[in-house]
Amino acid sequence: MELVLLDTFKVVHWMNARKFTGDELAARLGVDGTALAELLSADTCTVSEDLAQLLAKALDVDTGQLAGDERRETVVIRTAAEMRATRRAVRRDGAHFYNYYTMAAPRGKVAPVILDVLCPADRLPALNNGHLEPAITVNLGPGDINGRWGEQLTDATWRRMRANRGADPWVTGDSYVEPSYCPHTYALATDEPARIISYTGESGLAPLIGESNLWPDHAFEALLAAVADGGPGAVLAATAARRGYDEAALAAAAGVPQARATELLRGRAEPDLAEARAFGRVLATDYRVLLPAPREHDEVGKTFCSVEQSRADARDFRGYRVAPLAGAGHLPDLTGLYVRVDGDAARLDLSEFGETHYLVRGGAVTLRWRRADGGVSAAELTEDDSAWVAPFVAHGWSGRGDLVKLGSGRHLSSVDFLELSNTFRPGTALRRGRRDRLGWGYDPSAVR
Repeated sequence: MELVLLDTFKVVHWMNARKFTGDELAARLGVDGTALAELLSADTCTVSEDLAQLLAKALDVDTGQLAGDERRETVVIRTAAEMRATRRAVRRDGAHFYNYYTMAAPRGKVAPVILDVLCPADRLPALNNGHLEPAITVNLGPGDINGRWGEQLTDATWRRMRANRGADPWVTGDSYVEPSYCPHTYALATDEPARIISYTGESGLAPLIGESNLWPDHAFEALLAAVADGGPGAVLAATAARRGYDEAALAAAAGVPQARATELLRGRAEPDLAEARAFGRVLATDYRVLLPAPREHDEVGKTFCSVEQSRADARDFRGYRVAPLAGAGHLPDLTGLYVRVDGDAARLDLSEFGETHYLVRGGAVTLRWRRADGGVSAAELTEDDSAWVAPFVAHGWSGRGDLVKLGSGRHLSSVDFLELSNTFRPGTALRRGRRDRLGWGYDPSAVR
Protein backbone atom coordinates (compact mmCIF):
# COMPACT_ATOMS: atom_id res chain seq x y z
CA MET A 1 0.00 0.00 0.00
CA GLU A 2 1.34 3.41 -0.99
CA LEU A 3 1.89 5.87 1.86
CA VAL A 4 1.83 9.66 1.61
CA LEU A 5 3.62 12.15 3.89
CA LEU A 6 1.35 15.09 4.80
CA ASP A 7 2.22 18.43 6.36
CA THR A 8 -0.30 18.79 9.17
CA PHE A 9 0.03 22.58 9.24
CA LYS A 10 -1.07 22.68 5.60
CA VAL A 11 -4.02 20.41 6.42
CA VAL A 12 -5.13 22.62 9.30
CA HIS A 13 -4.65 25.73 7.14
CA TRP A 14 -7.01 24.34 4.51
CA MET A 15 -9.46 23.20 7.17
CA ASN A 16 -9.62 26.81 8.35
CA ALA A 17 -9.80 28.20 4.80
CA ARG A 18 -12.65 25.83 3.90
CA LYS A 19 -14.34 26.39 7.29
CA PHE A 20 -14.27 22.73 8.29
CA THR A 21 -14.46 21.67 11.92
CA GLY A 22 -12.49 18.58 12.89
CA ASP A 23 -15.65 16.58 13.50
CA GLU A 24 -17.13 17.52 10.12
CA LEU A 25 -13.96 16.59 8.28
CA ALA A 26 -13.60 13.32 10.22
CA ALA A 27 -17.16 12.39 9.31
CA ARG A 28 -16.48 13.00 5.62
CA LEU A 29 -13.35 10.87 5.81
CA GLY A 30 -15.09 8.10 7.73
CA VAL A 31 -12.69 8.25 10.68
CA ASP A 32 -13.08 9.04 14.36
CA GLY A 33 -12.72 12.70 15.31
CA THR A 34 -10.30 11.93 18.14
CA ALA A 35 -8.21 9.79 15.80
CA LEU A 36 -8.02 12.65 13.27
CA ALA A 37 -6.97 15.11 15.98
CA GLU A 38 -4.25 12.71 17.14
CA LEU A 39 -3.07 12.24 13.55
CA LEU A 40 -2.72 15.99 13.10
CA SER A 41 -0.97 16.56 16.43
CA ALA A 42 2.49 15.93 14.90
CA ASP A 43 4.24 18.22 12.40
CA THR A 44 3.86 15.58 9.68
CA CYS A 45 1.82 12.42 9.38
CA THR A 46 1.92 9.41 7.09
CA VAL A 47 -1.39 8.16 5.73
CA SER A 48 -2.54 5.80 3.01
CA GLU A 49 -2.77 7.17 -0.51
CA ASP A 50 -6.52 6.54 -0.43
CA LEU A 51 -6.97 8.61 2.73
CA ALA A 52 -4.77 11.37 1.35
CA GLN A 53 -6.93 11.55 -1.77
CA LEU A 54 -10.13 11.60 0.31
CA LEU A 55 -8.69 14.39 2.45
CA ALA A 56 -7.69 16.43 -0.58
CA LYS A 57 -11.11 15.91 -2.15
CA ALA A 58 -12.89 17.01 1.03
CA LEU A 59 -10.74 20.16 1.23
CA ASP A 60 -11.03 20.77 -2.54
CA VAL A 61 -7.26 20.86 -3.09
CA ASP A 62 -4.67 18.71 -4.83
CA THR A 63 -2.79 16.21 -2.69
CA GLY A 64 0.42 18.07 -3.54
CA GLN A 65 -0.93 21.10 -1.66
CA LEU A 66 -0.95 19.00 1.52
CA ALA A 67 2.35 17.21 0.97
CA GLY A 68 4.91 17.18 3.73
CA ASP A 69 8.66 17.60 3.50
CA GLU A 70 11.64 16.85 5.64
CA ARG A 71 12.86 19.75 7.73
CA ARG A 72 15.51 21.76 5.90
CA GLU A 73 19.14 21.86 6.93
CA THR A 74 20.58 25.12 8.26
CA VAL A 75 23.81 24.71 6.26
CA VAL A 76 24.78 22.51 3.31
CA ILE A 77 28.45 21.99 2.39
CA ARG A 78 29.70 20.74 -0.98
CA THR A 79 33.38 19.98 -1.35
CA ALA A 80 35.35 20.83 -4.46
CA ALA A 81 35.49 17.12 -5.35
CA GLU A 82 31.72 16.79 -4.94
CA MET A 83 31.18 19.86 -7.08
CA ARG A 84 33.46 18.54 -9.81
CA ALA A 85 31.42 15.33 -9.81
CA THR A 86 28.43 17.38 -11.01
CA ARG A 87 30.29 18.31 -14.21
CA ARG A 88 28.25 18.22 -17.41
CA ALA A 89 29.50 19.31 -20.79
CA VAL A 90 27.43 21.69 -22.90
CA ARG A 91 27.86 21.54 -26.65
CA ARG A 92 26.41 24.24 -28.83
CA ASP A 93 26.77 25.12 -32.49
CA GLY A 94 28.97 22.08 -33.04
CA ALA A 95 31.49 23.02 -30.34
CA HIS A 96 32.20 22.28 -26.67
CA PHE A 97 31.13 25.61 -25.15
CA TYR A 98 31.07 25.05 -21.39
CA ASN A 99 31.49 22.70 -18.50
CA TYR A 100 28.85 23.28 -15.81
CA TYR A 101 29.27 22.56 -12.08
CA THR A 102 26.67 23.02 -9.32
CA MET A 103 27.44 24.61 -5.96
CA ALA A 104 25.98 23.66 -2.58
CA ALA A 105 22.22 23.85 -1.95
CA PRO A 106 19.55 21.64 -0.37
CA ARG A 107 17.81 19.19 -2.63
CA GLY A 108 15.18 20.94 -4.74
CA LYS A 109 16.72 24.40 -4.29
CA VAL A 110 18.24 26.58 -7.00
CA ALA A 111 22.02 26.82 -6.69
CA PRO A 112 24.65 28.92 -8.44
CA VAL A 113 26.62 27.21 -11.19
CA ILE A 114 30.24 27.57 -12.19
CA LEU A 115 31.10 27.45 -15.89
CA ASP A 116 34.38 26.71 -17.58
CA VAL A 117 34.20 29.00 -20.60
CA LEU A 118 35.61 26.96 -23.50
CA CYS A 119 34.42 28.68 -26.67
CA PRO A 120 37.64 29.92 -28.31
CA ALA A 121 38.37 33.60 -28.76
CA ASP A 122 38.28 33.44 -32.55
CA ARG A 123 34.68 32.19 -32.60
CA LEU A 124 31.46 34.21 -32.25
CA PRO A 125 29.57 32.33 -29.53
CA ALA A 126 26.03 31.17 -30.33
CA LEU A 127 23.30 32.74 -28.20
CA ASN A 128 21.02 30.84 -25.87
CA ASN A 129 17.34 31.76 -25.41
CA GLY A 130 17.60 33.31 -21.95
CA HIS A 131 15.53 32.23 -18.94
CA LEU A 132 12.77 33.56 -16.73
CA GLU A 133 15.00 34.04 -13.69
CA PRO A 134 17.15 37.18 -13.48
CA ALA A 135 20.81 36.33 -12.97
CA ILE A 136 24.04 37.68 -11.53
CA THR A 137 27.26 36.63 -13.28
CA VAL A 138 30.85 37.09 -12.12
CA ASN A 139 34.12 36.58 -13.97
CA LEU A 140 36.28 34.37 -11.74
CA GLY A 141 39.31 34.62 -14.03
CA PRO A 142 42.11 34.10 -14.57
CA GLY A 143 41.41 35.31 -18.13
CA ASP A 144 39.00 37.75 -19.72
CA ILE A 145 35.85 36.63 -21.50
CA ASN A 146 33.65 38.14 -24.19
CA GLY A 147 29.94 38.36 -23.45
CA ARG A 148 27.25 38.47 -26.11
CA TRP A 149 23.62 39.50 -25.52
CA GLY A 150 22.05 39.98 -28.95
CA GLU A 151 22.15 39.07 -32.62
CA GLN A 152 23.46 42.45 -33.74
CA LEU A 153 26.75 43.38 -32.06
CA THR A 154 26.64 46.76 -30.35
CA ASP A 155 28.20 48.29 -27.25
CA ALA A 156 25.29 46.80 -25.26
CA THR A 157 25.32 43.34 -26.84
CA TRP A 158 29.07 42.66 -27.05
CA ARG A 159 31.36 43.45 -24.15
CA ARG A 160 34.55 42.20 -22.59
CA MET A 161 34.25 41.00 -19.00
CA ARG A 162 37.69 41.46 -17.52
CA ALA A 163 39.54 39.55 -14.84
CA ASN A 164 41.36 41.51 -12.18
CA ARG A 165 45.09 41.65 -12.84
CA GLY A 166 45.85 44.46 -10.41
CA ALA A 167 45.60 45.07 -6.69
CA ASP A 168 43.11 43.30 -4.41
CA PRO A 169 43.11 39.96 -6.28
CA TRP A 170 40.26 38.75 -4.05
CA VAL A 171 38.09 40.99 -6.30
CA THR A 172 38.24 38.55 -9.20
CA GLY A 173 36.64 40.44 -12.07
CA ASP A 174 33.76 42.31 -13.68
CA SER A 175 30.20 41.31 -12.80
CA TYR A 176 26.73 42.09 -14.10
CA VAL A 177 23.04 41.37 -13.55
CA GLU A 178 20.69 40.48 -16.39
CA PRO A 179 16.88 40.59 -16.65
CA SER A 180 14.42 37.83 -17.49
CA TYR A 181 14.75 36.18 -20.90
CA CYS A 182 17.90 38.05 -21.87
CA PRO A 183 19.76 35.95 -24.48
CA HIS A 184 23.38 35.54 -23.48
CA THR A 185 26.53 33.56 -24.19
CA TYR A 186 30.27 33.76 -23.53
CA ALA A 187 33.59 33.04 -25.20
CA LEU A 188 37.20 33.32 -24.15
CA ALA A 189 38.77 36.68 -24.97
CA THR A 190 42.32 35.26 -25.25
CA ASP A 191 44.04 31.89 -25.00
CA GLU A 192 44.01 32.23 -21.21
CA PRO A 193 41.38 30.01 -19.48
CA ALA A 194 38.49 31.57 -17.60
CA ARG A 195 35.54 30.64 -15.42
CA ILE A 196 32.38 32.41 -14.40
CA ILE A 197 29.89 31.94 -11.61
CA SER A 198 26.24 32.43 -12.54
CA TYR A 199 23.29 32.55 -10.16
CA THR A 200 19.78 32.54 -11.54
CA GLY A 201 17.75 33.78 -8.61
CA GLU A 202 14.05 33.07 -8.32
CA SER A 203 11.76 35.28 -10.36
CA GLY A 204 8.93 37.12 -8.66
CA LEU A 205 6.95 36.65 -11.88
CA ALA A 206 7.09 32.84 -11.70
CA PRO A 207 3.74 32.33 -9.88
CA LEU A 208 1.92 34.71 -12.25
CA ILE A 209 3.43 33.12 -15.35
CA GLY A 210 2.69 29.65 -14.03
CA GLU A 211 -0.96 30.50 -13.46
CA SER A 212 -1.31 32.37 -16.75
CA ASN A 213 -0.42 29.13 -18.54
CA LEU A 214 -3.88 27.92 -17.49
CA TRP A 215 -5.75 31.02 -18.66
CA PRO A 216 -7.57 31.28 -21.97
CA ASP A 217 -5.77 33.27 -24.66
CA HIS A 218 -8.16 36.22 -24.45
CA ALA A 219 -7.56 36.58 -20.70
CA PHE A 220 -3.80 36.55 -21.18
CA GLU A 221 -4.04 39.13 -23.95
CA ALA A 222 -6.14 41.31 -21.64
CA LEU A 223 -3.39 41.05 -19.02
CA LEU A 224 -0.83 42.25 -21.55
CA ALA A 225 -3.05 45.13 -22.62
CA ALA A 226 -3.66 46.19 -19.03
CA VAL A 227 -0.27 46.03 -17.30
CA ALA A 228 2.37 44.75 -19.71
CA ASP A 229 4.63 47.78 -19.44
CA GLY A 230 4.65 47.52 -15.65
CA GLY A 231 4.58 51.30 -15.37
CA PRO A 232 2.68 53.23 -12.71
CA GLY A 233 0.12 54.44 -15.25
CA ALA A 234 -0.94 50.88 -16.06
CA VAL A 235 -1.17 49.96 -12.37
CA LEU A 236 -3.11 53.14 -11.59
CA ALA A 237 -5.58 52.62 -14.46
CA ALA A 238 -6.18 48.95 -13.61
CA THR A 239 -6.66 49.70 -9.91
CA ALA A 240 -9.00 52.64 -10.59
CA ALA A 241 -11.15 50.56 -12.92
CA ARG A 242 -11.41 47.76 -10.37
CA ARG A 243 -12.53 50.26 -7.75
CA GLY A 244 -15.08 51.78 -10.12
CA TYR A 245 -13.39 55.12 -10.79
CA ASP A 246 -13.26 56.77 -14.18
CA GLU A 247 -10.74 59.54 -14.87
CA ALA A 248 -13.02 62.37 -13.78
CA ALA A 249 -14.14 60.71 -10.54
CA LEU A 250 -10.60 59.70 -9.61
CA ALA A 251 -9.25 63.18 -10.28
CA ALA A 252 -11.95 64.78 -8.17
CA ALA A 253 -11.57 62.35 -5.26
CA ALA A 254 -7.77 62.65 -5.21
CA GLY A 255 -7.74 66.41 -5.66
CA VAL A 256 -5.66 66.17 -8.84
CA PRO A 257 -6.51 68.26 -11.93
CA GLN A 258 -8.31 66.07 -14.46
CA ALA A 259 -5.83 66.85 -17.25
CA ARG A 260 -2.99 65.73 -15.01
CA ALA A 261 -4.89 62.59 -13.94
CA THR A 262 -5.45 61.73 -17.60
CA GLU A 263 -1.72 62.04 -18.29
CA LEU A 264 -0.91 59.77 -15.38
CA LEU A 265 -3.57 57.16 -16.13
CA ARG A 266 -2.48 56.91 -19.76
CA GLY A 267 1.21 56.60 -18.90
CA ARG A 268 2.23 59.94 -20.41
CA ALA A 269 3.74 61.04 -17.11
CA GLU A 270 4.72 59.51 -13.77
CA PRO A 271 3.16 60.54 -10.46
CA ASP A 272 5.16 62.31 -7.81
CA LEU A 273 5.06 61.16 -4.20
CA ALA A 274 2.16 63.43 -3.18
CA GLU A 275 0.04 62.30 -6.15
CA ALA A 276 0.80 58.62 -5.51
CA ARG A 277 -0.22 59.02 -1.88
CA ALA A 278 -3.45 60.78 -2.85
CA PHE A 279 -4.39 58.08 -5.35
CA GLY A 280 -3.46 55.36 -2.88
CA ARG A 281 -5.73 56.85 -0.24
CA VAL A 282 -8.69 57.08 -2.63
CA LEU A 283 -8.19 53.62 -4.12
CA ALA A 284 -7.33 51.90 -0.82
CA THR A 285 -4.11 50.57 -2.33
CA ASP A 286 -0.42 50.77 -1.49
CA TYR A 287 0.80 54.02 -3.01
CA ARG A 288 4.29 52.57 -3.46
CA VAL A 289 3.17 50.45 -6.43
CA LEU A 290 2.06 53.68 -8.11
CA LEU A 291 5.57 55.15 -8.08
CA PRO A 292 8.06 54.56 -10.90
CA ALA A 293 10.60 51.80 -10.31
CA PRO A 294 14.32 52.70 -10.35
CA ARG A 295 15.93 51.82 -13.68
CA GLU A 296 19.68 51.26 -13.87
CA HIS A 297 20.36 49.24 -16.99
CA ASP A 298 21.47 49.43 -20.60
CA GLU A 299 19.27 48.98 -23.65
CA VAL A 300 19.06 45.20 -23.25
CA GLY A 301 18.46 45.32 -19.48
CA LYS A 302 21.95 44.59 -18.09
CA THR A 303 23.69 46.38 -15.23
CA PHE A 304 27.48 46.11 -15.01
CA CYS A 305 29.97 46.55 -12.19
CA SER A 306 33.60 46.78 -13.23
CA VAL A 307 36.63 45.63 -11.24
CA GLU A 308 37.45 49.29 -10.63
CA GLN A 309 33.96 50.00 -9.29
CA SER A 310 34.11 47.00 -6.96
CA ARG A 311 37.54 47.93 -5.66
CA ALA A 312 36.59 51.58 -5.20
CA ASP A 313 33.73 50.56 -2.89
CA ALA A 314 35.72 48.02 -0.85
CA ARG A 315 35.11 48.49 2.88
CA ASP A 316 35.48 46.88 6.29
CA PHE A 317 32.43 45.06 7.61
CA ARG A 318 32.27 43.12 10.88
CA GLY A 319 35.88 42.05 10.70
CA TYR A 320 35.84 41.21 6.99
CA ARG A 321 36.84 43.16 3.92
CA VAL A 322 33.99 43.27 1.38
CA ALA A 323 33.44 44.69 -2.09
CA PRO A 324 30.19 44.74 -4.08
CA LEU A 325 29.19 42.73 -7.11
CA ALA A 326 26.78 44.18 -9.66
CA GLY A 327 23.36 45.17 -8.35
CA ALA A 328 20.39 47.26 -9.45
CA GLY A 329 17.35 48.76 -7.78
CA HIS A 330 15.00 47.15 -10.29
CA LEU A 331 16.39 43.70 -9.32
CA PRO A 332 16.51 44.20 -5.56
CA ASP A 333 16.58 40.52 -4.64
CA LEU A 334 19.85 39.68 -6.44
CA THR A 335 22.82 40.45 -4.23
CA GLY A 336 26.50 39.65 -4.17
CA LEU A 337 29.76 40.49 -2.43
CA TYR A 338 33.40 39.67 -2.63
CA VAL A 339 34.53 38.78 0.90
CA ARG A 340 38.09 38.74 2.24
CA VAL A 341 38.47 36.65 5.44
CA ASP A 342 41.54 37.42 7.55
CA GLY A 343 41.10 36.66 11.23
CA ASP A 344 41.05 33.87 13.79
CA ALA A 345 37.87 34.78 15.67
CA ALA A 346 34.64 33.70 13.99
CA ARG A 347 31.76 35.51 15.62
CA LEU A 348 28.31 34.28 14.63
CA ASP A 349 27.29 37.79 13.61
CA LEU A 350 26.25 37.15 10.01
CA SER A 351 22.56 36.47 9.50
CA GLU A 352 20.86 37.10 6.17
CA PHE A 353 17.17 37.62 5.44
CA GLY A 354 17.54 35.37 2.39
CA GLU A 355 19.33 32.14 1.65
CA THR A 356 23.05 32.68 1.02
CA HIS A 357 25.55 30.87 -1.19
CA TYR A 358 29.32 31.02 -0.68
CA LEU A 359 32.14 29.89 -2.95
CA VAL A 360 35.65 29.70 -1.52
CA ARG A 361 37.95 31.23 -4.11
CA GLY A 362 41.20 30.48 -2.32
CA GLY A 363 42.91 30.07 1.01
CA ALA A 364 41.72 28.05 4.00
CA VAL A 365 38.72 29.23 6.01
CA THR A 366 36.41 27.85 8.66
CA LEU A 367 32.63 28.33 8.59
CA ARG A 368 30.83 28.16 11.91
CA TRP A 369 27.03 28.19 12.21
CA ARG A 370 24.13 27.71 14.56
CA ARG A 371 22.51 24.30 14.14
CA ALA A 372 18.77 23.66 14.33
CA ASP A 373 19.20 22.36 17.89
CA GLY A 374 20.98 25.56 18.95
CA GLY A 375 24.48 24.10 19.05
CA VAL A 376 27.37 25.31 16.90
CA SER A 377 29.00 23.35 14.07
CA ALA A 378 32.11 24.09 12.05
CA ALA A 379 33.56 23.08 8.68
CA GLU A 380 36.98 23.79 7.22
CA LEU A 381 36.79 24.82 3.57
CA THR A 382 39.36 25.41 0.85
CA GLU A 383 39.37 26.43 -2.81
CA ASP A 384 36.21 25.55 -4.75
CA ASP A 385 34.36 24.27 -1.68
CA SER A 386 30.93 25.87 -1.39
CA ALA A 387 28.29 26.38 1.27
CA TRP A 388 24.59 27.20 1.43
CA VAL A 389 23.27 28.94 4.56
CA ALA A 390 19.56 29.12 5.34
CA PRO A 391 17.82 32.44 6.05
CA PHE A 392 18.42 33.96 9.49
CA VAL A 393 20.93 31.30 10.50
CA ALA A 394 23.76 32.90 12.49
CA HIS A 395 27.17 32.10 11.05
CA GLY A 396 30.69 33.48 10.67
CA TRP A 397 34.07 32.87 9.04
CA SER A 398 37.64 32.65 10.29
CA GLY A 399 41.01 31.86 8.74
CA ARG A 400 42.51 33.46 5.66
CA GLY A 401 40.85 33.21 2.31
CA ASP A 402 38.59 34.73 -0.31
CA LEU A 403 34.87 34.18 -0.85
CA VAL A 404 32.19 35.06 -3.36
CA LYS A 405 28.84 35.52 -1.65
CA LEU A 406 25.51 35.43 -3.54
CA GLY A 407 21.89 35.77 -2.53
CA SER A 408 18.42 36.04 -4.03
CA GLY A 409 14.89 36.71 -2.90
CA ARG A 410 13.85 33.25 -1.84
CA HIS A 411 13.00 34.70 1.61
CA LEU A 412 12.66 37.45 2.52
CA SER A 413 12.07 38.96 -0.90
CA SER A 414 11.31 42.58 -1.64
CA VAL A 415 7.70 41.47 -2.13
CA ASP A 416 7.73 39.84 1.32
CA PHE A 417 8.95 43.10 2.84
CA LEU A 418 6.19 44.99 1.05
CA GLU A 419 3.61 42.53 2.36
CA LEU A 420 4.98 42.68 5.91
CA SER A 421 4.92 46.48 5.85
CA ASN A 422 1.21 46.29 5.01
CA THR A 423 0.37 43.64 7.60
CA PHE A 424 -1.39 44.64 10.81
CA ARG A 425 0.91 43.64 13.68
CA PRO A 426 3.24 41.65 11.43
CA GLY A 427 5.19 40.06 14.29
CA THR A 428 1.97 38.74 15.81
CA ALA A 429 0.79 37.42 12.46
CA LEU A 430 4.11 35.67 11.79
CA ARG A 431 4.23 34.12 15.24
CA ARG A 432 0.63 32.90 15.01
CA GLY A 433 1.11 31.54 11.50
CA ARG A 434 4.26 29.55 12.28
CA ARG A 435 3.30 25.90 12.75
CA ASP A 436 -0.30 26.95 13.31
CA ARG A 437 -2.36 24.01 14.51
CA LEU A 438 -5.25 25.98 15.98
CA GLY A 439 -8.56 24.85 14.54
CA TRP A 440 -11.28 27.09 13.22
CA GLY A 441 -12.58 27.60 16.76
CA TYR A 442 -16.11 26.20 16.62
CA ASP A 443 -15.49 22.57 17.47
CA PRO A 444 -14.27 21.75 21.00
CA SER A 445 -13.26 18.24 19.92
CA ALA A 446 -11.37 19.40 16.85
CA VAL A 447 -7.70 19.99 16.34
CA ARG A 448 -6.35 22.26 19.09
